[in-house]
Amino acid sequence: MRILGVIQDITYDGRLVVRGGFAPRPRDRVMDYRKRPLGQVRRVFGPVDSPYVIIEPTGRNSLLGSVGKRVYIEEVKHYGKGKRRGRRN
Repeated sequence: MRILGVIQDITYDGRLVVRGGFAPRPRDRVMDYRKRPLGQVRRVFGPVDSPYVIIEPTGRNSLLGSVGKRVYIEEVKHYGKGKRRGRRN
């Protein structure tokens, strides 16, 4: 697990705003310190050195109690399909 940052605020539609130390990839899973899933990264915006991250929560976690707590990113290798050259026979 890699620390993403601290939850700053909750938006009006129920998403979490985190001030991150790095820019994660979209759809990365976000967890708390007990490795319980909080949600997925939906949007990254702001300055490059410390961007803001929008997290869409999954499950029925208490969102108001999570403000001010640290969140973590699960480190997963992303295997892409690569380039699609040479597929014709």
